[in-house]
Amino acid sequence: MLKELRDSQLFNALVKNDEKRVKNLMTRAKLELEDKEYTKAEELTEKVLELDPKLPEVYILKLFVLLQVADEKEMTASADRPLTEYKEYIRALRFAQGESRERIMEYNRKVLERFENDKNEKIYKKAKAAMDRAVMEEDYEGAAAKFESISQYKDALELSKEARRRSEAEKQQKVYLEAVEKMELAKNKEPSEEASLLQEAGVKFQSIENYKDAEERKKECEEKSLQLNRALTYQKGVEKKKTARQEQEFLEAAKLFYSIPGYKDADSLAMECENFGRSVGSDYLETLLRKRKRRKILKKAVITTIVVMILVIVILGGLTNFTYSLEEYHNLQQGQGAYFWEEAIDQIKNWFVYAGNIF
Repeated sequence: MLKELRDSQLFNALVKNDEKRVKNLMTRAKLELEDKEYTKAEELTEKVLELDPKLPEVYILKLFVLLQVADEKEMTASADRPLTEYKEYIRALRFAQGESRERIMEYNRKVLERFENDKNEKIYKKAKAAMDRAVMEEDYEGAAAKFESISQYKDALELSKEARRRSEAEKQQKVYLEAVEKMELAKNKEPSEEASLLQEAGVKFQSIENYKDAEERKKECEEKSLQLNRALTYQKGVEKKKTARQEQEFLEAAKLFYSIPGYKDADSLAMECENFGRSVGSDYLETLLRKRKRRKILKKAVITTIVVMILVIVILGGLTNFTYSLEEYHNLQQGQGAYFWEEAIDQIKNWFVYAGNIF
């Protein structure tokens, strides 16, 4: 028992002695790192590992040596990739527990946060430069999109809204100038084309009605195009009325006049055309009935004439044959009389063709 007691006391003394040596070696290694003596610091960390290979802090010191930094702050500020890509960090995390493990994990989070901030800062600077040199709608849209991609960084969200506002202003200015150009262009055109250009300009002004004097210009375009269209419709109605001969044509003219109520004498002309149409329609029906009646009478007359002609030809042909001499009779037998009958038949056929064309 005395031997076991002596062994345990000796063991504890050795442990305490090793812990003291580890602590001293770790302190010396940190001092060497502060003096940028990285080789000496590396040697000291190896001695610590000989005493305690599961000590997480010694692996962090070895990572300091590798990155040539003096402390955690410099390490998180200078690492060029995530700490999880270094084997020293993986081993430190492997043996760490509790608060020590949380602290070591925080090192890597700070490095990743720095990477994210660096990336956001680059985007932020590019977006600001793009907005500063922007002159067109598309330029401001591109800057706004960049700011929106880092909306949580600094004042990126406010700057994206400002870029959108400037983009909308440029868009409105562009539409406004296009509409004004159409108004000017319309002045030298024919009425129909002038009305069309004014309508197009009015639509553009309406799309930006809160910009400058767009609302007033829109009303101006609408009033001018309305007057032109009414004048064109009135002229079409007058021309249609002049050339109208049938009921449908008069009714079409009336429809044109009805579409522009209150313009000049359009209302009275519409009623006049409608009355003409009705009158022409009734007269046309009576005329059609009279024509059909005359055709029936003419048809009967033609048929009667054809029948009488056939009878006359038959009678004349018979009398001619009866009075012919024997010599003439002989000639008829040789075919001369046949010609007379063929000619008669051709004439009858012609009468039938004539009758068919009539009916």
